Amino acid sequence: MSMHDFSLPIGPINPSMKEPTCIKLDLDGNIIRHAKLQMGYTHKGIEQLLEGKKIEQALYIAQRICGICSFCHSNGFNHTIEKMLNYEAPKRVKFIRTLVTELERIQSHMLWTGFMFHEFGFETMFQYLLRDRECILDIFERVTGGRVHHAINKPKTVRYDLREQDVRFILEKMKTIEEQINRYLDIVKKDKLTKERLMGVGVITKQTARRYCLVGPTARASGFNNDIRRSHPYDAYPYLDFDVIMSKQGDAYARMIVRLMEAIESVKIIRQLMKDLPKEEIPKPQIVFIEEGVATSQVEAPRGENFYFTIIKNNKVDRIKIRTPTFATINVLPALLENKPIGDVPVVLHSLDPCFSCMERVIVVKNDKREVLDEHGFIHKYCDQSH
Repeated sequence: MSMHDFSLPIGPINPSMKEPTCIKLDLDGNIIRHAKLQMGYTHKGIEQLLEGKKIEQALYIAQRICGICSFCHSNGFNHTIEKMLNYEAPKRVKFIRTLVTELERIQSHMLWTGFMFHEFGFETMFQYLLRDRECILDIFERVTGGRVHHAINKPKTVRYDLREQDVRFILEKMKTIEEQINRYLDIVKKDKLTKERLMGVGVITKQTARRYCLVGPTARASGFNNDIRRSHPYDAYPYLDFDVIMSKQGDAYARMIVRLMEAIESVKIIRQLMKDLPKEEIPKPQIVFIEEGVATSQVEAPRGENFYFTIIKNNKVDRIKIRTPTFATINVLPALLENKPIGDVPVVLHSLDPCFSCMERVIVVKNDKREVLDEHGFIHKYCDQSH
């Protein structure tokens, strides 16, 4: 085989990837002629796992689909339940839910930005961003009791209310976060290394974003406005004044700028929430019962639109369909890599902010033995009747 015509698989285990996936590349020298994405190495079977579970059990599972956007998953499921109940949450509950949503957005964007710097060797910025991200995790720990999985959502209410000292603590942390993110944004705009590595890499035009139905900051960095907070406002968003951050550049650099500016906008949103927080008591948690119901919901997770379709029968999940942001955005990856140098693969992949945890993984526990299988292995071992 000639060195100008060969195939190279990257993954499923590779230092440039934070989660297992495989990209099969057909190369002509250093140039990618064709790319194929192969997933399923961490398949969850989460929808099947949720079926047959009571509402409280399903909520517990939903908020553990992802460790970065845990609350957005629980919020998406919770909204479908409240729609079936024809229930509108009190304004204070809406404000608390929106607070956690925006905190989650800030920490996710800071984590993404840190890892993007890590991809092209700017380790100092990577360490600084993860250090400052701890401010958000400290707020989570104080307000919800959990730094990763917050478990604050309940049908019709939230588990914990905010005290006056909590509000002061949040506002003080927001001051620190805003100062640091503005500092990082200034570095990104001035640093020659960052510009040379990211500008013109992984360009997505507005037409391509629309054709592939991209969502979240990835779409907005290409001038495609599809922010659910503005187009289909929920929770406290109808009461808030905020800007949808956009760019027309469409490359990896624009996606970094959009995320950092979104984080700053989230700080402004949180200040509005704390200033206008309604003075009322939140309802006490209660067990709900739904005989039969069908509902959908959309929430704007840090990576984009999170869609839930839920069917309840006899107070149990009969069917649920979850469309995560990564499922919408990852399909554009092969098109972005074609006719590009192989060295761009880590930057282009990470610029899309994929989260395969949201899409996959199943763990089989049987007779005290645990095994992790990909989708094909699971089907072959447990679903093939002839096996």
